[in-house]
Amino acid sequence: MVEAFFGFKKAPFGDSPDAKQLFPSQAWNQAKARLQFLADHHGAGLLTGEVGSGKSTAARCFTAALNPNLYKILYLHWTPGSTLDLLRQLALELDLEPAHYRGDLVRQISGAIVRLNRSKKQHPILICDEAQLLCHSALEQLPLLLNFDMDSSRYLTLLLVGQPLLRRTLSLQMHEPLRQRIAVQYHLEGLSREELDAYLAHQLKAAGVTQPLFDDTARQALYQVTKGILRKVNKLALTALRLAASRKESTVGESILLDATTEALP
Repeated sequence: MVEAFFGFKKAPFGDSPDAKQLFPSQAWNQAKARLQFLADHHGAGLLTGEVGSGKSTAARCFTAALNPNLYKILYLHWTPGSTLDLLRQLALELDLEPAHYRGDLVRQISGAIVRLNRSKKQHPILICDEAQLLCHSALEQLPLLLNFDMDSSRYLTLLLVGQPLLRRTLSLQMHEPLRQRIAVQYHLEGLSREELDAYLAHQLKAAGVTQPLFDDTARQALYQVTKGILRKVNKLALTALRLAASRKESTVGESILLDATTEALP
């Protein structure tokens, strides 16, 4: 209904943005610069942000642009579990049959990481998404994976992605070894008020519509409600467009936006 009423070629404000059409916000550009440094120089990095700020999207879009002949991406989307669970999932990402015991698992993983670097000339990048859910013992295991050899070679790059709680967890004394290895870190904020206007136009244009569909009052209300957090912006904007289409309104005004807020963000 929304597509037909407004003439969209595809639905705007989707949950899975096209990496080629990612909006170049200041926050995304800052995050991308740090991620590029991490990929070039290896080590460990930290990317945090509120729920829906685009952390996972930023990590996935960046790694998708890396040369697969030079990098192997190991992606773990974490749920609460033990250190053994973490090691087993990592072994599976490395195409290994996980060993039963922890010590054997660590040796398996270490050997596979070294072989990737030396034989295949591929550098592995381990991304732990939702890393605020990692237990303390799992976080304590990560520095050992980064530095398991006697030389100074960096065979593995680690990117921790999570909510602000992750920063507080890493500030604990027990995680000093991991914290010291974090070379780059960034906290993703929401869009600024000016960026929100540009983002709406960007999304509409990508969907095939060039005329503005949100008036000034709607855009201001949209920013006040969402604080520029992308997931909230997308959900609320799409709901508002659906309500406008159902009411045969060619633009979204403040009243439609507020009705959409009640429905989309209770």
